Amino acid sequence: MTILGPLSLKSGPPLLSSKTRWVYEHPHDSSLLVKVHIPRGPGAQQSGIQAWFAAAKDYFLYSSGMVRELRHFVESRYRDQGLACSRICPIHGVVETDLGLGLLVSAARSADGSLAPTLQTLMDNRLLTASQVADLRALLDSMVDSTLTFADMNYENLVLEHAGDDSERFVIIDGLGDRTWIPTQRWFRSVRRSKKREFQQRVERRLSSLGYD
Repeated sequence: MTILGPLSLKSGPPLLSSKTRWVYEHPHDSSLLVKVHIPRGPGAQQSGIQAWFAAAKDYFLYSSGMVRELRHFVESRYRDQGLACSRICPIHGVVETDLGLGLLVSAARSADGSLAPTLQTLMDNRLLTASQVADLRALLDSMVDSTLTFADMNYENLVLEHAGDDSERFVIIDGLGDRTWIPTQRWFRSVRRSKKREFQQRVERRLSSLGYD
């Protein structure tokens, strides 16, 4: 048994899946998760330039996803970026698996040991408390003020860690870095800040619709 692999993941279903990755619980340590790329190479009906583009896109998503998250996590620890830095779930590196190379990350969990609820779930079920909303707003303010890039933020990428405990807090589990071919948010501060503000305003509109003023 080893934390660093190689790990066998094929035998069980993923805990979660996104557009580009499966997320598995580490088979030997429940405090860790493993993110692995979902291969989407050329389809049987694709050939020529279409097949080339499909293969290039799949390779870009595979390689850039891991490198992007690792790079931005390292950058977040370079200097004090405020609250946002301490609220990014730790990334521990890469690990070999039977599904290809995986990204090893900390698992954000509730006080009862289950996966921490997402902001989406909490809002959909009107479960947010005043103190949780205050913590969420403080985190969003810090994200906007930081130099960090959060280009793919959505309600699923913010979760309430330690939910049900006095230490509960919102943390960021995904969305680090710029996912585009041309990383305009990484290059230009005004674009980066504008995108983060857009997400913050979208959250505020949703909170307002739920009666959280």
